Amino acid sequence: MFKKFILKRLLSSLIMIIGITSISVAQQLDVSGTIVDASDGSPLIGVTVIQKGTTNGSISDVDGKYSISVQRGDTLVFSYVGYEGQELVALANTLNVSLSESSEMLEEVLIIGYGTQKKTDKTGAVAKVEASDLNSGNLSDPIQGLQGKAAGVSITKKGGDPNAGFTVRVRGSSGYAASSDPLYVIDGIPGADPTMISAEDIESYNILKDAASTAIYGSRGANGVIIITTKKGSESDKKGLAVGKVTFDTKYSLSKVDRLVDVLNAQQIRDYAVQYNKEFIDGGANTNWQDEIYRTGSTFEKSLSFSGSSDKSFYRASITHNDWVGVMQGTSKERTTAKINLTHKGINDRLTLSANMAVAFENNDYENYSGNNKDDIVYQALTRNPTDPVYDADGNFDKTQRVFNYENPLAVIDMVTNVRDAKRYLGSLKADLLIAEGLNFTNTVSYIRNDQEFTYFRPKGVFASADNGFGRRSYDNYQDKQFESYLTYVKTFNAVHNINLMGGYSWREASYDGLYSQAQNPQSPYIGANDLRTFSEVVYGDVGSYKSSETLIGFFARGQYNFNNKYYFTASIRRDGSSKFGINNKWGWFPTASAGWNINKDFMQDVSWLDQLKLRASYGISGNQAFGAGYSQVSYRPTGLATNPETGQQVVTFEPARNNNPDLKWERTAETNIGIDFAVLNSKLSGTVEVYQKHTTDMLYPKPVAIEGGNVSNRTFDNAGELLNKGVELYLQAYVVNKSNITYNTSLTVARNKSKWINLFNPDESNEDGGYENNGYLSGRGAVGDAFYIIRNQEGHEVSEFYLPEIVDIIDGEFIFKSKTGGYTNQLANAQRVFAGSPNPEIELGWSNNFTFYKNWTLDFSLRSMIGHKKYNATKMFMDSPFDLPDLNAVEDALSWAEQGRVTTAVIATEYLEDASFVKLDYLAIGYNFDTKKISWLHGLRLSVVANNLFTITKYTGADPEIYYSNLAYGWDQYNVYPNTRSFTFGLNATF
Repeated sequence: MFKKFILKRLLSSLIMIIGITSISVAQQLDVSGTIVDASDGSPLIGVTVIQKGTTNGSISDVDGKYSISVQRGDTLVFSYVGYEGQELVALANTLNVSLSESSEMLEEVLIIGYGTQKKTDKTGAVAKVEASDLNSGNLSDPIQGLQGKAAGVSITKKGGDPNAGFTVRVRGSSGYAASSDPLYVIDGIPGADPTMISAEDIESYNILKDAASTAIYGSRGANGVIIITTKKGSESDKKGLAVGKVTFDTKYSLSKVDRLVDVLNAQQIRDYAVQYNKEFIDGGANTNWQDEIYRTGSTFEKSLSFSGSSDKSFYRASITHNDWVGVMQGTSKERTTAKINLTHKGINDRLTLSANMAVAFENNDYENYSGNNKDDIVYQALTRNPTDPVYDADGNFDKTQRVFNYENPLAVIDMVTNVRDAKRYLGSLKADLLIAEGLNFTNTVSYIRNDQEFTYFRPKGVFASADNGFGRRSYDNYQDKQFESYLTYVKTFNAVHNINLMGGYSWREASYDGLYSQAQNPQSPYIGANDLRTFSEVVYGDVGSYKSSETLIGFFARGQYNFNNKYYFTASIRRDGSSKFGINNKWGWFPTASAGWNINKDFMQDVSWLDQLKLRASYGISGNQAFGAGYSQVSYRPTGLATNPETGQQVVTFEPARNNNPDLKWERTAETNIGIDFAVLNSKLSGTVEVYQKHTTDMLYPKPVAIEGGNVSNRTFDNAGELLNKGVELYLQAYVVNKSNITYNTSLTVARNKSKWINLFNPDESNEDGGYENNGYLSGRGAVGDAFYIIRNQEGHEVSEFYLPEIVDIIDGEFIFKSKTGGYTNQLANAQRVFAGSPNPEIELGWSNNFTFYKNWTLDFSLRSMIGHKKYNATKMFMDSPFDLPDLNAVEDALSWAEQGRVTTAVIATEYLEDASFVKLDYLAIGYNFDTKKISWLHGLRLSVVANNLFTITKYTGADPEIYYSNLAYGWDQYNVYPNTRSFTFGLNATF
């Protein structure tokens, strides 16, 4: 209630500001003119003319003529591929323009760590994606818009749950116990969460990929850095300090399940029972349990922003509200974000003060779909017998119980409460002082706070089996305080020697704390988990808490030099100290060096069609400390209750959870990168090629040890293991057509990354193949014993390769394998296994296309592909056995196995490993921009329709061929997965 009260007041305040502020309506001005080539005076066709800060625009015709209606004093932006752009103020009805050819794309600016850099000056691997190039439509996370847009950046999500997040990998995984997630920097704040901001607020992404670019962030940059810049007020919004520009954006989406599991229907179950099990008890219904748990999902987004400026101040404020209703019954998410950016200049423009604030309120409704448990919605829906009804004769949920762990998923959805309430805050203050010409002093202080509360309540009687009910409440708090201070000096000597020097200090303190309480046997179904005192069973372990903190201090410096824009050299160094590591290794050094050579400015100046040809090389070392605090110290955990022999009272007993390790140190990644940038034909075609090698050593690992000597536990966090990532990346951009009635540009990303184990953590010296670790353990009906793993990580092999036995025959209904010791066996544990393929794609592709037709129509689409990987169809493995028919459901293959006399349950085998290469149409968008020149108060109006995940081309027979990355175990598709969705979004955008 309090949150809704605050939001209502905030919305009311925004509306009042818009309503009561005097907006002086300037004189309407119809501007026209001719745009020509400055070199020969020839007319330029298809030049884009945009009223700055709006969607109001025009395009020059075959004679170079254009016309546009604006307000006197507005700025017009003239842009044309291969030419230098211009910005001119509209003060008269006639405005003729001459554009000069641009031999290179000099003006695009990249955001790098603690500074900016022209694109043509870069010496590291940095990719930039503007907001206009991002995917659109039904996005559950802002980062989703970046899918397929930057080579070497893999963005995946497991299913279509609106409450699930995306996994992002930059040039592969590099961690085991430490996270492989990249560092996000939002408006200069490292560690900020991108879900705190709306996709409508994003101006651009800058992705730092090689160590030479990321190491300026030291121990936080080993997995890549994604810098997000949000929109701000500008001079084009100038209206005194009133509201200069107001934008309203709304979208409504409808979603359906993309692909269901093809299980048997009720009649097929009955036919099977007639032939194989005449004692089967028919429930008398014809229930499609997948249809019962799934529905049409929807999303409704409303976004309002306003901005303005004066001579010295600029601001932009926005508020966005999203409602996601998932395709699975009982799943939903509601999020409200608000953001404001303020900038003020003082002391004769020598001082710039900036403030950024953001808040996000989120409510989530969850359903469990993992673990194959009683409350696993997907598992129960796929395996529950279709002859059983949803409701019994009395209208209550049917509680038929055919086997153990057999429940009605609709009862769980209807009766169980599983919710989260989160509040997140982000704020920063920045002061930038020009001390002398070229010398800037920058100070930034920031604060991040995340609070979340989880509530779970299951009343008595949900399950058909014995059920006493259960309730749980938990609270978590995270706070992050940061201060950064640095000096920047920029100077040009003798017109050819350009230097940029930067040095500074960084301090960060983060704290984590939380608590939980749970109980069983609630006495009232109406109070829920709101008051756990009403539960009658509270035992040991039902109350717990935690608290920890960490501190990170860094000193950093960077020097950049270029001679006459031909030869470039950059070097940086950072020294970090972290409280996480052992007393002997708290500090680490992270140096880098890189160089570049603009070849076209040297001996290829006379090649007229070559605009840019640049060779780059870099080497750097970065670190990783993305793991919990206290891992270098002895820790203890409670183990149970015992009776004190002296007092007779029960006391809690403890045991060591891990040993002290004073030598625990930084995970270290050394990376070499070689790149080529090129542009030809007046930059109509441009691109980048990158080749890299990333070597991670001293990987953080919970090593098992013997309890002897100084060890008090059987586990020590240590540094062990080496992982090598090698890859090639290609980015191409082409402006194919630029006519008065049609434009077309396209971009292509291609990436290939191979991750290989050089050294593993705990080599088994008795194994001639070297060290290995089995991963990817599957759980489900029939999965008995410890042989149900499908992944092996082994020295000399790729990360997460499939390691499987091969079925050679079926005898008396049992699968026969080759034995480890020679001969044959029907025991999975004794079967000889082989490396059967990799879940890692050989190539990842992204292809984006943008069209405009007759000035007003737009058509955009993006295709994405993974080629050359395999995926294990665990759904089919668990459900193609007739062993549990007809009580539990199965897929159609079970009928053919029954005819062959199969009697085994689920069996790990190469039989279920499939080619998972695919091509997806991520999004297709059609839009129309209305001509608003005759409406003085309306600067832009656009309608759009977007289709997301429109189709997938693949041979894979499971739910989704895409790989969802995790650190060491991924690549299988088990039945308890939230299905992917296909959605259609209708949008309206208006600018006033």
